[in-house]
Amino acid sequence: MSLSLEDQLFIESMVDQHGLTKAWKRMLVARVVNTGESYSYILQNKLFRDIVPATQDVLAHMTIGEVSVAYEYALAYSDRAKRKVEGQYFTPDDVSQFLASHARTFPHNAIWADPCSGVGNLSYWLVKQQVDPERFLLSRIYLIDLDALALISARVLFTLAFQNKEDKLFNKLEDRFLERNFLTANDLPKFDAAILNPPYVSGVFSDTFATAATRNMYAYFLEKVATLASMGYISITPQTFTNGSRFSSLRKLLINQHRALDVYCFDNVPDNIFSGVKFGSGNTNKANSTRAGIIVAKCARAKKHRITPLLRWRSHERSQVFSSAPGFLTEVTFTEDVFPKISRDLKTLYKIVRRFDRVLGDIISQTPTAHALQVPTTPRYFISANKHPVQRTSFRTLYFDTPESFNSAYVLLNSSYMYWWWRVNDGGMTISEKTLLELPIPSLDPFAILRFVKELEASERCSKVVKLNAGKQIENIKHPQELVRSITAFLFPDYVTHLSATHANSNLGSARPETKVLFA
Repeated sequence: MSLSLEDQLFIESMVDQHGLTKAWKRMLVARVVNTGESYSYILQNKLFRDIVPATQDVLAHMTIGEVSVAYEYALAYSDRAKRKVEGQYFTPDDVSQFLASHARTFPHNAIWADPCSGVGNLSYWLVKQQVDPERFLLSRIYLIDLDALALISARVLFTLAFQNKEDKLFNKLEDRFLERNFLTANDLPKFDAAILNPPYVSGVFSDTFATAATRNMYAYFLEKVATLASMGYISITPQTFTNGSRFSSLRKLLINQHRALDVYCFDNVPDNIFSGVKFGSGNTNKANSTRAGIIVAKCARAKKHRITPLLRWRSHERSQVFSSAPGFLTEVTFTEDVFPKISRDLKTLYKIVRRFDRVLGDIISQTPTAHALQVPTTPRYFISANKHPVQRTSFRTLYFDTPESFNSAYVLLNSSYMYWWWRVNDGGMTISEKTLLELPIPSLDPFAILRFVKELEASERCSKVVKLNAGKQIENIKHPQELVRSITAFLFPDYVTHLSATHANSNLGSARPETKVLFA
């Protein structure tokens, strides 16, 4: 989802001539004028006095999600530094529909809130799926945001989309679109459930929250929503809350507050939930690389905590990922330490390896030795551990006291087992030291693994790959699939097929077809 160059140039021209607020209001007025006479009363509102329509109805061909993109573009163009700091990015239409589809499993009489609504592309789909959208708007939802212009936009767009029997719906919706700081306001309306895409802003500390240690605004939003929404909520955030050590307080909150908790986890390659670009980003790579996590938290009598593995899909499979996602949910035990992102087929293996007596941290040396492995720390489709260093900046060096421990680690770290362990317990941009050193170590015959050691050593000499990153050549070792599979089969013969599949660029084929789908 992106803006055409023509739309970008028009928005830039409008902002240059009139400033952000007046330019955007002129575009809204153009949309109202071209929608029909029955909406002309909106233009009499004090919000639009003396606002003439833009010469082009640039919003006419856009979905609500695309309007959100256009608004983010206008914000970024008008104040690039501010958008970079705020970390607010749009939710695409298909993602918004997927979130809204889960509202059908909530009580039908729930009063909803969208506490950081923006122009309303989440709430829009929630309203649209109702039997009587107009009545739902008037009595069962609040849109809340700090951005007054975004709220005005949402109010206009919702009126144009859902006005039916009510005379002058726009005017009657004034007390449903509230300009508030959700985190600090004391005069919030009462609501039972929430749907939200909170700002992803790190480095923000507030000791008024139990999740203060996260230093992340999205955690504060989730905490406040959890305390106010008695029936639960639906949210989309980065999936860092599933494993990062800073987010243990948030995991504790989620476990204690919600007996029914479903977590969908999405990778960022080869396709990404947040399609499009990050307007206002100062990086040369403009793609939004956030690995997303969707939480569906509900009140329930029976405790059931479920999660998906880190899902991958190709761009042409995008619609399928949403229809298939519920089929990947697996019931697991959540702890303050981690929400393990496990597939149903490897759930038993996870239980087995967690009972191993040793972890990698038990066999490494705390001081340099002659036995060293270089482990590149930015994996995508594989992880390697190299005896001969490659040219790169992001890596960890592990030292070992004995040839036996050195060889064991060499084999284990180059297997699909290590890659799977990272995806279950981490899955971020890098391999954390905690995830690496907590890899459970099985008992290995030092003589049986020697043939794999020799094959890996030979492979290092001819399996070097190079990736260009920011103008620099970054080296790595990518061993042949056959070698990695044979090592994995030696380690865990009963699970080799499913462990090997974790490297694939799509895992949609393994969804369970009998699972009820909420979204299509």
